[in-house]
Amino acid sequence: MRKAVFCFLFTLSCLFIYAGDIANFVNLGFSSDGTKFAFGEHGLTDETYQAYANIYCIDVIDNSFLPSGYFKTSPTKETGGKESKNVFLSLLDRANYSLDKWNIKQKNEGRAIYVSTNSTVNENTLMFRDFETEDEYVVVIHKDKKSDMEAAFYITVEIIRPNGSKITKEIGQKGKFRTGIRDYSIKKIIIDNTNTSLIFVIEKHLYTKSGISIRYMAEAVKL
Repeated sequence: MRKAVFCFLFTLSCLFIYAGDIANFVNLGFSSDGTKFAFGEHGLTDETYQAYANIYCIDVIDNSFLPSGYFKTSPTKETGGKESKNVFLSLLDRANYSLDKWNIKQKNEGRAIYVSTNSTVNENTLMFRDFETEDEYVVVIHKDKKSDMEAAFYITVEIIRPNGSKITKEIGQKGKFRTGIRDYSIKKIIIDNTNTSLIFVIEKHLYTKSGISIRYMAEAVKL
């Protein structure tokens, strides 16, 4: 009996620690020249089950948002009980004019050259090969914390070409601490169809009233 009670309490405590919600990531594609990229996320808030959606449009060369390139539907009573995918599609209708203007097409989604797994999600150093180009990558996410409620990161990448030449890049805002963020991890790395633009999809582990939730951001670099 005591063992059963202990197991119940342990399970309950784990649920409390890991309460929160995980957003769904959506690749909305590159422009044909790889200089622009867009992605979205959507989900339901934990406990209140209110749908939310965000769309981000990125200038790959500047690694910044395109002008008026952020679209948002916040979780409210009006989105409560709705399917988050439908809320996202409604938001996409609003964003489509801008996506068309920037020639961003979902069919130009590029290729994922790295996707995190359960065994690599907490790794800060990633070593892998792009089997299409035979380029070898060493990617390091450098993280810093002021507290459990404020964290920063930046990324360094070294690419070794088949001929032995190297490309070295530093991406992100070194020393920029974001309030409410507990941790970061690299979820996915995407390269465009011209093999000259890289997108690092970053998981943001953030505090909410109901626990740790996951949202996404992206860092971009032109090779």
